[in-house]
Amino acid sequence: MIVTFAALLAALPTLGLAADESAPASRREKMQEGADRLADELGLTADQRAKMKPLFEQERAEIDALRADTSIAREDRRAKAGAIHKKYRELRDALLTPEQKAKADKMRADMGRHRDGGDKPDAPK
Repeated sequence: MIVTFAALLAALPTLGLAADESAPASRREKMQEGADRLADELGLTADQRAKMKPLFEQERAEIDALRADTSIAREDRRAKAGAIHKKYRELRDALLTPEQKAKADKMRADMGRHRDGGDKPDAPK
C-alpha cells in the first residue's frame, strides 16, 4: 500500500541518484514489504496510510524528475534530493500521532547508528 515508506526512516534514494531510474521489480517488492512492516510497527491507521500514499507518489515523481534533469550537477542533485526528502518527511510526520512520531524518530536514529556501524561488535564506539 505504501510505496516507499522506508523514505520516512532514511533517505536511501539520495544515495543512488545516478542509478537507473526504474528499480527492478524485486527491489520495489522488497521496499513495499519493508514499508508495510514499518507501517504496522508504527501502528498506522488505514486513514494515515491512505493519506501518506499520495505523499510518497508525489515525492517519487519529484525525485524522478530530478534524476531526469541531466543539466544539474551531481552534488546539486543530491542537495535537492535531500531537500525533497526532508519536505515530504515533514509532511508525513505531521500525519503521525506524537507517540508514532517519537517511535519513528527512534527508528530513524537506530537505523542511522546501524548504517554508520554503531551496532557492529568490532566498530569503535
